[in-house]
Amino acid sequence: MKNNIYIQDNFFEEKFFKKLKKELGKMNFSYRYASSPKDSYGNKNYHHVILKPEDLVPQEVKRLIKKHFNYTFKSMESFYFLSFPNTKPIPHQDEYAEQNCLIFLRGDSLLNNGTGFYEKVNNDYKLHSHVGFKENRAIFFNSTIWHSPLQWAGNSTARHIMANFIHEK
Repeated sequence: MKNNIYIQDNFFEEKFFKKLKKELGKMNFSYRYASSPKDSYGNKNYHHVILKPEDLVPQEVKRLIKKHFNYTFKSMESFYFLSFPNTKPIPHQDEYAEQNCLIFLRGDSLLNNGTGFYEKVNNDYKLHSHVGFKENRAIFFNSTIWHSPLQWAGNSTARHIMANFIHEK
């Protein structure tokens, strides 16, 4: 599973997903790096909502990760993110977690609203795979794989995603 990237369309059941999107529209997103003097990704476009592990949506995600990807784990941190088109790619790893389950929630179905995966060669990042944005699509991958929103490449819009950082199998 170390270098694999799994994609699951229609991750949530349709009724649950419609309710989730309605609630998403009522949430108050805050600037993710407000407490930090320097944005570690060089990007001022991330806003988030922190979800509690006992909330309904993270519990449903945990159940569906087991169902769709046959993966069980001890704990998970979940966030909603709102991001906007960027001026440059921001490849990064989420090394504090073992796996990541990104779920595309709201946005235009565009390739450049999705997520790109990279190989780091010397000090350069080479895009090797990309997954276009489609609402209710989940991407499950090892958190050490370099990745970035593709919103830097043009022809993109704002998007809402859910990031689930998975710890300790």
